[in-house]
Amino acid sequence: MRANNQPTSVNPPFPNGADHLTLLLILAVTILRTAALAISPLELGVDEAQYWLWSQTPDFGYFTKPPLIAWIIGASHWLFGHNIMAVRLPACWLHFATALVLWQTAAWLYGPMAGRWVALLWISLPAVGLGSFLISTDTPLLFCVALALLAIAGSLRNKISPAHAMIYAGFALGVGMLAKYAALYPLFGLLLIWASGRHQPAPIIRGKHLLLALVAFLIAASPNLIWNFMHDFSTMRHLGDNANLTKQTNDLTESLVFLISQAGVAGPLVFALMFGIFRAARHERHAGWLMWMAVPVFVLMSLQAYLSEANANWAMTAYPALSVWLGGWITGCSTRGNNVNKKPNKARTWISYSALGMNASITIVLLMITMLGSLGPVTPASDPLRRLRGWQQLASDLEPHLVAHNAARIIADRRATASLLSWHFHNRAVTIMVHDADGMPNNHFEANHSWQRIAGSPVLVLSSSIDAPTIPEIDWQAAPIRSLTTISNNRMRELYIHFGSE
Repeated sequence: MRANNQPTSVNPPFPNGADHLTLLLILAVTILRTAALAISPLELGVDEAQYWLWSQTPDFGYFTKPPLIAWIIGASHWLFGHNIMAVRLPACWLHFATALVLWQTAAWLYGPMAGRWVALLWISLPAVGLGSFLISTDTPLLFCVALALLAIAGSLRNKISPAHAMIYAGFALGVGMLAKYAALYPLFGLLLIWASGRHQPAPIIRGKHLLLALVAFLIAASPNLIWNFMHDFSTMRHLGDNANLTKQTNDLTESLVFLISQAGVAGPLVFALMFGIFRAARHERHAGWLMWMAVPVFVLMSLQAYLSEANANWAMTAYPALSVWLGGWITGCSTRGNNVNKKPNKARTWISYSALGMNASITIVLLMITMLGSLGPVTPASDPLRRLRGWQQLASDLEPHLVAHNAARIIADRRATASLLSWHFHNRAVTIMVHDADGMPNNHFEANHSWQRIAGSPVLVLSSSIDAPTIPEIDWQAAPIRSLTTISNNRMRELYIHFGSE
């Protein structure tokens, strides 16, 4: 017997020409993104360089983040060598894998056409395009969230038992917790599904099944939880610092700005469609539980923006469920009782094609920006790509001074400089440090690479000021030298190199 108004027929992905064409399209986009990475002149960002540095000392946690991103980069670095592409390469292929998982999820829930739509929508999201170039903790997290949705969909299609489905979902989210603590949001969504009762994807989320999910989650996340317990909960305390609730802006405008920013995350028309179909939720098959996996994230982040601030990407965990939901709506297969073989509404289809076309255009633009390393004629006065330029030149500027002063120690003025110099001096016996003036670590470098005096050692100190930094233990021995590197058409990165002996 068909349970819970499931589609009468669902074919797996890749059986026919339409599926093959869809697979070819998302594969082609991924290959183009890979090629763009290979030729891009843009350097690593601060966080990317720091993740790479973490990967050189594998652990179960780090000062500001869980460990999964470092493990992934470490594996890629080991396979492909010390180059920028090796750091970023996992990003675009993880998004490709996420598209495949969401494809199968939507195919099981709504039918093959919905699956194809979801795969195309996901690979074309602007946030996915940007996340395919700059690797971040969001990327592996979203793959894990997609796996959790797949497990639930598999149970609804009687592919796996409810108990196994919740174990798999909980474990996937636990692995996601090793990427980013935002994995708690979809876990919270499972709790809300259970609490709501009437929106349950019966018989999946019952009390005993939810308990299985929680146990699996804790098992998968336990390496980082134990690490935090052994390190004074440093990562979790950093998460609280990021929330910055003490700021207390209490500004509704910030909430509105956050919601508007989601148009940039999903694409203007795609986000409008996602927002619009909320009204039809009560008429949609699976909408109840998918809504609980998505909408609370926007509510929580809007509240966070109201209280303090919230970055646009902080709501990313909502988009896998929203994308699946949208795929069902586009194809007209989400209405209760409808057969998957029903032809979709023409107006709905054309609106959806327009949304996909707009995102495809954005995808092309992002590819061009990646390859050229520039925003071209639309570059604003404050070029957002400036942080990805000039670091190699800075390292080259420092090289002769290290030789001239027989120095092998550099004290950087801030975490950003320290992270990028660590990358560029990877093959040199040069120690990169920061000076923790107040003795209270605020980042990974202050916690793990803080300057410790070695009497008599020559040292180079980088500072944004021509005046020597206040470090009484250093005897300044030469006039500072200014280092200028071009980071945009109208901006230079200005630093001063100070010379001293510890």
